[in-house]
Amino acid sequence: MRVIRTLHVGPVQTNCYLVGNPETEQLLIVDPGAEPDVIRDEIRDTGMMPAAILLTHGHFDHIGAVRELLKVYDIPVVAGRGAEEFLKDYDKVAPGMFGDHLTREQLHFPVKKYVEDEELIEYAGFPITCFATPGHTSDGVCFFFPTEGVLFSGDTLFLESIGRTDLPTGDAKVLIESIRQQLYRLPGETLVFPGHGPATNIDYEKRYNIYTWERGQTKEQVSSQTKERRSWFRRKPRNTEPSEAETTGKDSDGQSD
Repeated sequence: MRVIRTLHVGPVQTNCYLVGNPETEQLLIVDPGAEPDVIRDEIRDTGMMPAAILLTHGHFDHIGAVRELLKVYDIPVVAGRGAEEFLKDYDKVAPGMFGDHLTREQLHFPVKKYVEDEELIEYAGFPITCFATPGHTSDGVCFFFPTEGVLFSGDTLFLESIGRTDLPTGDAKVLIESIRQQLYRLPGETLVFPGHGPATNIDYEKRYNIYTWERGQTKEQVSSQTKERRSWFRRKPRNTEPSEAETTGKDSDGQSD
């Protein structure tokens, strides 16, 4: 049984995940966006050794601690194919005012593997399917753990929302198609761990995420689904949260940068 710890790091409280495999005594670091000392302390507390760093995309708040972690751990960094070009451009990684939160030096780290769409990889004893999901950024990728029924969606898909598309290489139409064509074909019970905010699952998002609804839905359908959603939350307000996940740090503010 996997162990997932969530750390909320950096100025926009990015979800950095530690995904541990007790059988191999190894873990994966997903989106170490900031506060490398906090991440290292949490890793030590697990008693497991890191096997790789997985990056869902190249924004500052998801890659800010990579360089410092690589000084301690000799492990590969895995990113989407699009990151090969995206990570070369500081103004895309930390656009506008976000440049205050990332030095150019922090951007200098080696990526061992750029994954292709639907490529199968394995680290820490976990088989992982990689799905290219451009839209929030051109290099977006989501990591699906089929044996665990878990997806790490970065800033592609959130609880009842999607990633912002007003930053460089963002495209709303492309993002929505990425979600519909790539993520919504996964099993409905798949737990979704996003880059910000609480966990959700595929079935719930297909029903209630208005940003991904198909055209042609009527007001009556929307009203009916909204009432059902409220009832769903009263009945099972936290059933999207996996019981085995361990959460540390402050509550996320739900930002989608």
